[in-house]
Amino acid sequence: MTKKDILIILIGLILLGLITLAVFLVPPKVPEEVNIITDAKEYRRGDVLKVKIENNLEENICFSSCYPYNIEKKNGEWSSYDYENCLDSDLNENCISPKEVKAFELVIPLIDTGFHRLGISACIGCNVDEIFEQGQKLYSNDFIIK
Repeated sequence: MTKKDILIILIGLILLGLITLAVFLVPPKVPEEVNIITDAKEYRRGDVLKVKIENNLEENICFSSCYPYNIEKKNGEWSSYDYENCLDSDLNENCISPKEVKAFELVIPLIDTGFHRLGISACIGCNVDEIFEQGQKLYSNDFIIK
């Protein structure tokens, strides 16, 4: 082997090492997501909670007409409060188109104090007035009920 051959192999190994290093150092593409953000970090029972839902997906997201959200409490792990059974058909409602934002309001019911979040069942890629089929559970930021 000549010095020229060794130099070419060495340069090739250096380039291969740099390419491998670049692949591991470049952060992966952030996945598209749905952001659910409340207007405050603290509420009292009876307060109005405003929530903004940003659909950054390429598909519609729709919510249940019977159970559009669940309030969950943190007791070590997250647990939902019990809700009454829905007597109507559970349909897709309040759909949000891709890259759009919708805001909703709800009154904080008489629930325990402590850390809470909204758990929202969503149907991804569905259309309004179809039978609701949960495809994904989405969560808001945490907030405190005082």
